[in-house]
Amino acid sequence: MSLRAPIPARDWLPAFHTRPSVRFPLCVGLILAVAGCTHARYAANADSEVHRLLGDYDAQVLADRETWVKYPAPNADESDVQDPDAVQAEDAPPASPAPLLLDLSQSLQLAFTNGREYLARKESLYRQGLSFSLTRHNFGPILNSTISYLWSKAEDGLASDSQTIDFGVTQILPTGGRLTVSSALDGARDGDPHFMEPYGRFLYTPSVSISLAQPLLRGAGYDVSHEALTQAERDVVYAVRSFELFRQDFSIRVADTYYRLVSQQATLANDEQNYKDAVFDRKKAEALRQVDRNQDDDVFLARRREIEAEDALLVARTDFELAVDDFKILLGLTTSTDMQIMEAQPPFEPVRFDPQSAAEVARFNRLDLHTVRDQLADAERQVRLAGHNLLPDLDLAADLDFAGDTARLSEVSPDRWSATVGVTLDLPLDRKAERNAYRSSLISLEQAKRDLQQRLDELERDIRRQIRELAQLEKRVRLQTEQIDREKRAVAVTRIRYESGDADNRDLLDARQGLVNAQNALIDLKVRHFTASLRLNRDMGVLFVDQNGMW
Repeated sequence: MSLRAPIPARDWLPAFHTRPSVRFPLCVGLILAVAGCTHARYAANADSEVHRLLGDYDAQVLADRETWVKYPAPNADESDVQDPDAVQAEDAPPASPAPLLLDLSQSLQLAFTNGREYLARKESLYRQGLSFSLTRHNFGPILNSTISYLWSKAEDGLASDSQTIDFGVTQILPTGGRLTVSSALDGARDGDPHFMEPYGRFLYTPSVSISLAQPLLRGAGYDVSHEALTQAERDVVYAVRSFELFRQDFSIRVADTYYRLVSQQATLANDEQNYKDAVFDRKKAEALRQVDRNQDDDVFLARRREIEAEDALLVARTDFELAVDDFKILLGLTTSTDMQIMEAQPPFEPVRFDPQSAAEVARFNRLDLHTVRDQLADAERQVRLAGHNLLPDLDLAADLDFAGDTARLSEVSPDRWSATVGVTLDLPLDRKAERNAYRSSLISLEQAKRDLQQRLDELERDIRRQIRELAQLEKRVRLQTEQIDREKRAVAVTRIRYESGDADNRDLLDARQGLVNAQNALIDLKVRHFTASLRLNRDMGVLFVDQNGMW
């Protein structure tokens, strides 16, 4: 809609004056039309401005981007690498520093010193402490003081100046009241030419004031007035518990990641040996085929197993390198850090706990359950506070003031007093919001009770499940150990039979692959058992982690 052709005044005014019945509809229509056109114009202007800005910055940021971006260097092909014997000594590159050797203890120490996630949680706890310190400060004596000076002069008038020095303290009382004590010393020069021309006389006005505001019904009492301090204290307790649980979880996570890397490293070594055996078997099969001691199918199977072993080795090596990079990030190291995982076997100790006793210990020890119980107490306290908030407002206000004035600073003394005492009653005629808040607090209390009971039930279930899983893992470790012994004997027997011609190449390949699979499975089972035992101790509340992350 356009307003470029408005109605001429000579046509508008007669109609407006002669037809009062259409004044209001015409005015409303004109206002709506103007508003609609204004909104559309604003939107169009905004679109035009933003599109222009985005276009300008797009040109600045992305212009000629193809000319300044960097591209990675191609990876050196093995065929391009020079023979080490052909490289002269003076052209040899400097020796690279030794890789960082990490065991479990060093990994935990690095994680608890440099780990970004650990440092972030530690800083979050520190901020919680900062917040609590401010809340506690607000409930202590609050001091304030001001010094001011003012000079003024008007044309054809005398100059005048004034100064003020005041000091005050405010304290929230345990009864819910607020006590304020303030004092001030005001000085002003009146500009009278008969006194110290042209400056005039200086007049001092001291004052002292004591004020008390005390609620008698709603808002009275320590629980109500100091609720913010009480909750802040409890939030700090919750934060400390949460951080300790995080430390335990973080320590278990680092240990689990470390031993899984150890497992992957051992698996990778097994895969490398498996690939070497496959290469040897393929060469041997080809040699035997040349003397007609093997069939073409045997050579084909040997070549296929070599391809499968190499494929598995490539996948395992890639997965291991990615896991190492993830572990570096977890420890707070750069991915370019040269790091080597030391070979170590996770300790394997059978766990023997009575499930009922373990659940009872967990209910008593768990820090998060202590927090849930305390939060139930918070909900009960909120119900009492919400019920208290339904009371009427009955407030007592008392003021005692002292004042005086003198022309000499040595005679400054507030020698006149005045006092006021008043009571104000606000009838509770409208307590809809307070009523709803009270009902909501009752609902929150019931939810907190159910949450506590659910956590207790889930805790007992989890403890029993963990003990059963640990017993299962222990049996599987024992079975897998026996299986490895059997696989070793099977490989030895199959090799003898193969060399004597009683077994074909496929039997030998299957026997070796079975041994590799059993060895990899045993390492994985031991890691899982170790991590599960740590988590069980954590869930029972008996895992204690020192400053370096060791338990």
